Amino acid sequence: MDQEIDIQAIKTKTTASVLFLTIRNFGIQGISTLGFFLLTLLLGAGDVGLFAIVAESVSILGYFSDVGLASALIQQKTPIKKAELQTTFIIQQLLVFTALIVASIIYSIVSRSHSYGNAEFWIVVSLCYSFVAASLKTIPSVQLERNLNFKAISTIDITENFLFYTFAVIFAYLGFGVYSYALATFIRSTIGLIMIYKISPWPIGLSFSRESAVKLFKFGIPFQLNSFIAVAKDRLSNLLVASIIGRESFGILAWAQKGPRLPLSFMDAIMKITFPTFSRLQHNPDLVRRSLSRSLFFVALTVTPMLVGVVFVASDFINLIPKYSKWLPAIFPLYFYAGNAAIAAITTPITNAFNAVGKIAITTKLMLMWTALTWIFYPILSFKFGYQGTAIATLIVGSSSFIVWFLADKIFGLNVFKAICRPVIASALMVIILLPVSALNLQPLPSIVLKIFVGSTTYLLFHLIFSKPDIIWFYQEIRCLVVKK
Repeated sequence: MDQEIDIQAIKTKTTASVLFLTIRNFGIQGISTLGFFLLTLLLGAGDVGLFAIVAESVSILGYFSDVGLASALIQQKTPIKKAELQTTFIIQQLLVFTALIVASIIYSIVSRSHSYGNAEFWIVVSLCYSFVAASLKTIPSVQLERNLNFKAISTIDITENFLFYTFAVIFAYLGFGVYSYALATFIRSTIGLIMIYKISPWPIGLSFSRESAVKLFKFGIPFQLNSFIAVAKDRLSNLLVASIIGRESFGILAWAQKGPRLPLSFMDAIMKITFPTFSRLQHNPDLVRRSLSRSLFFVALTVTPMLVGVVFVASDFINLIPKYSKWLPAIFPLYFYAGNAAIAAITTPITNAFNAVGKIAITTKLMLMWTALTWIFYPILSFKFGYQGTAIATLIVGSSSFIVWFLADKIFGLNVFKAICRPVIASALMVIILLPVSALNLQPLPSIVLKIFVGSTTYLLFHLIFSKPDIIWFYQEIRCLVVKK
């Protein structure tokens, strides 16, 4: 009986968390998309590319500042002890300090060889400051995630994002150029750090428990191994691509990725809560399977039509403002990033579930496969076709993720194709309907309005006919949450 109550409590918290995180992610992506649009209107592709390159470089530090300890705390079945929190904190800060020393040495070498100036220096400093602030937020974040309190996390994230883009756009408008990124980063990181400690304080201390450290490392290191591999697959490969195609072209790719990123907000919400939730439910494989199946359905239900919409309105959006035509070269890469995003939206929650139930070795093997493919196709196609080749390589590597879907059937007994078939069919129907609409060659604004109306109507009618029980279930879950509040 107690177990049933506990499972019901977890399910209720999970549904609430998905709702809050979806609102949070759409809020963040909406703010960042509008802010990014204004920044790319005020700044050139070179400025955008510079910030993207430095951000990729500094983000690498984050993978070496945690060694999986935070994930170990979230995943463990027993309540977290004070000694475990303080041990994690002191280990992490030592790693952060080491990473900053290494970063300063590398930057001094690279800056001399590339003749970097003040702009590059202050962007690096601001992002390093953001890195330190993020490390200080780890323990409060762990406490919130353990309690599935994603409402507080959402509030902080939205506030940080709003502050960053508001100040970045203001400074860019005032003529600060690329320095706008640095100033906005300082402001966002400082206020975000103050907020999370106000919401989730903890007994800060520098005590060290060898027993706690050994237990945390036992899970954390294998988990973080996947993150280290991810560094090579994503971050380092992006830096290699940037060195091949240059700052301007890398800025074009940064723009191309922004559109497909918005529909992934719902997937991000699912991914954020699947790890702590499935970790709590790992003793009940059937419930994990059913929960994951439902999660994938609603990810596909939300993400796939939005990606179709982004693909069809992107060129109209650019043509809407004459000054924005400088980003037309990003349309071709956007198509490939959208395709890759559709695959990733389904694959990521599954691999996250693998980790949550202790199947980390499988995720490691998958990461090694993706890393090898990335380092084969990215350099070759980037050298041959420039930034367009990079986008093609992205979809080629992403297509290999279909193997994850078959593994989900083997491990969870989950038929992924069955779980997502209706949203995929409905999205394919949208494409068929929207192709003739695109052929009308209307003015940008009428074209955008007509495509959104026709596409959304087609998609909604399909699901009202074929997915009505699922939509009613979701509505009832949301209604129950509202009533309980």
